[in-house]
This record gives sequence, structure tokens and C-alpha cells, in this order.
Amino acid sequence: EADKVVVALGVNSTSLCRHILVPCPVYPAKGHLVTVSSKIDIKYNLTLDGGIGYAAPMANIDPRGRRPYRLSGFVDFTPDKDADRGRIDALLDAARVHLPDLEAIDDASACHRPISADDRPLIGPSSRYPNLYLCTGFGSRGWSIGLGSGKILADQILGMSCDIDPEPFLPSRFG
Repeated sequence: EADKVVVALGVNSTSLCRHILVPCPVYPAKGHLVTVSSKIDIKYNLTLDGGIGYAAPMANIDPRGRRPYRLSGFVDFTPDKDADRGRIDALLDAARVHLPDLEAIDDASACHRPISADDRPLIGPSSRYPNLYLCTGFGSRGWSIGLGSGKILADQILGMSCDIDPEPFLPSRFG
């Protein structure tokens, strides 16, 4: 027994919610990742040419004076979780425009990201159970908007007014 319950299971949120008859249109979207490094020290996210993805700087500088960047991109609706070498090469080529001296330092990978039907996360109470809250559907933006979503959710659970308008993210928009 619990006063409040939060469903924050990423791509698995939909299957749980289906069993309890709560609308949760979140789908697995395959994205690709690779970590690189560069002597170029940019402290903000870069949008890769063509909008295929992002290069996010990581906090540390390595002993050779190189900053690591996490390249992330592409959205493929497929159950396959294997990295596609063509997708990885396209991310690397697009990143070289901004980071011409990049070196790959981590194996490339792919993962399923939880994307909602309208590409906005579901944050807030379910319409079926007032003590059940959803916090899912972030797509590739989970790390970058996670803190803000946590603030919205905490304010809702505690019955406080939100600094961020929660209306666009309420799960009730799906019924």
C-alpha cells in the first residue's frame, strides 16, 4: 500500500500501464550513441548538421587535455537494438564539422528511448487513479530535462504550485 505511486519505467511504462488500463502512449525509438574526445573545449550542446543528433560535452578533461563528448542521434522505430555502423559513421562525420580532431573513445551502441506519441513527456497524475503519477516519454532528452520534470512531478505530488506550467505534459491529454 502506498499514498502515491510513480511509473517511471521508460520504454516499459506502456506495458505496465496497459495492465492497469492507464493510457500511456510511449514507444521504443532506437537511438545511436558514441563517445568521442577533442582538444576543442566547447561547454554547451552542439546540434549536429542536418539535425541528426547532438554532441554533449562531458564534465571532465582527460590527462591529454581532451574533452569527451557524447554523440547521440537518429530515431528508428524498430525492435532491433544493434548499432548500425552507417548511423554511427554519420554521427561521427557530422560531429567532425565542429570537432575536426575527434577521436572515438567508446564503443558505439544503440538503445531504445521512450518517446511519447506527441514527443512531449508524460508528467503528472493519471486520469484513472489520482494517486498514480506518470513520468516517462522523454525520448532522447531524458538527461537534459530530467531535473525539470522531477521538479514538476514533486510539486504535483506535494500539491504545490509549479514553477513550470505542467499543462502541456499532463497524461490526461491522452484520455
